[in-house]
Amino acid sequence: MKFQERYRNLNKAQQEAVDTIDGPIMVIAGPGSGKTELLAVRTANILQKEQINPQNILILTFTDSATQNMR
Repeated sequence: MKFQERYRNLNKAQQEAVDTIDGPIMVIAGPGSGKTELLAVRTANILQKEQINPQNILILTFTDSATQNMR
């Protein structure tokens, strides 16, 4: 399963953020540290575990590059 592979590649702190289903999280980290990957995997986790319409999830990123990767 693609989700499990990507989840296993995250570090402990990133996995904790992915496992947080309710409420917002703020991720502050340097370039190339996996912030966009974390957001993508967290979104997939929420969609798998909750009955939620994907249109009801708001993901904010700071860079155009991250925006393109999320799409």
